[in-house]
Amino acid sequence: MSKRLLVRGTTALACAAVASSAFIAPAAAAPHFGTTAAQQFSLRPSSPAIPSQEDIAKAKESEAATAATSAELDAIIASANDRLQAATMASMGANDNYTQALVELEQRQAEAGTSKAKAAAAAAAQKQAKAQLGQLAGSLYKNGGLDLSVQGLLTSTDADNALYQASTLMALGNNRAHTFDTAESAAATSAALEAQATEASGAATEAAKTAEASRARAQAATDAQAAVVAENQAQRGVLLDRLAALHNTTVALEGARVEELQRKAQEEALKQQLEASNNAPAPVRPPATGTTPPVRPADPAPAPQPPAPKPPAPKPSSPAPKPPAPTTPPPVKPPVTTPPVQPPVTPPPSGNYINVMVNYAMSKVGGPYQWGGTGPVAFDCSGLVLKAFAAAGVAVPRQGTDQFWAAPQRVPISQMRYGDLLVFNDNGRGQFTHIAIYIGNNQVVQALNPEQPIQVTPLSWMSGMQLYPYAARY
Repeated sequence: MSKRLLVRGTTALACAAVASSAFIAPAAAAPHFGTTAAQQFSLRPSSPAIPSQEDIAKAKESEAATAATSAELDAIIASANDRLQAATMASMGANDNYTQALVELEQRQAEAGTSKAKAAAAAAAQKQAKAQLGQLAGSLYKNGGLDLSVQGLLTSTDADNALYQASTLMALGNNRAHTFDTAESAAATSAALEAQATEASGAATEAAKTAEASRARAQAATDAQAAVVAENQAQRGVLLDRLAALHNTTVALEGARVEELQRKAQEEALKQQLEASNNAPAPVRPPATGTTPPVRPADPAPAPQPPAPKPPAPKPSSPAPKPPAPTTPPPVKPPVTTPPVQPPVTPPPSGNYINVMVNYAMSKVGGPYQWGGTGPVAFDCSGLVLKAFAAAGVAVPRQGTDQFWAAPQRVPISQMRYGDLLVFNDNGRGQFTHIAIYIGNNQVVQALNPEQPIQVTPLSWMSGMQLYPYAARY
């Protein structure tokens, strides 16, 4: 089997049984979310037994037996593609779960950093309030409740000072009450923020554990997919050898014949999906995706808001402590691997920001896939979309599902055009595990999985990956 055929076999994920041209329903091969790739792969039927050389020799004794054995061998090749499809979809789901876990971890770490900074500021304020309370308590103890200078003022017989004396007593009472209230409030605030900081740190720790477990599942899914690819490669060589012996041809000719049958089946499957999209129910945005509408370059800037009123300056006698600036921990980013191969960029058909976005993605073709990767070299599927739009000055959400639903417009895939986003492997609740950028001519540019570089792929090769019937348009 040539390397070219192996790559096609890995990416195509043919959904047709070659012998009968009957299409496999996408739902039959859909992975169950929440199970590992290894578990899903183990649940699939094992490979059918390959006819032996003796069986081939016996089958050649009659035309009917030759046809039946040929169909059997073709069906085994098709079943290998079905197993690869299931393993690849499971890998996509595990990779997407890991990306979600990384985003969650980033958020929880940022919240923990902010909570710790607020707790530290509240602790400093409480310390200052306690010091002021201690000074007041010492003054009351030593001077019978009033400073000596205040006592002298109040014992004066000057009638003109009567109103001043009364106002002074009122101010002293208010200041004491304020000192006590401030100390009590500062203690309560510090305790509450410390509890919040502890809770936020615990949530960050749990998110880190979840991310690590998700990474392990993603690795297991990738390993399962690689095992299927290796098995298919070894099996395909034997099957093509049997077909060549059965038809009195060569392995190369049989490989070309099988590949052409697969190509035609995939293109027919895509054609049916495009036609069916015209009658597909309009997509309904799932509740609470947690995203905000994208910002287009041409959108007017929001009107400036008036500055918030400044708090009154603290008195010199009791300066307000300045809280330390909250710090945000750096985002979790996967290690960057080898630099990408820079292919020539196809001239865009026109000069808008969509062309900038697509050209950025095309410039990354040949670069490595990376779980949770957002560049500048390695990417996952939604990370590539994120940075491609960012290069064009458009803000989109981080994850593929949110990127799809945040788009201003969604159209049937029969009407898709250059720069639209295509999503795959719908779980029935408006959530997807893969996203790609359509570049015309029934092709997409995408970061598919760790076993393959970022690449341009014929959409027909992916017709068995539960292509969603609507495209997102920015």
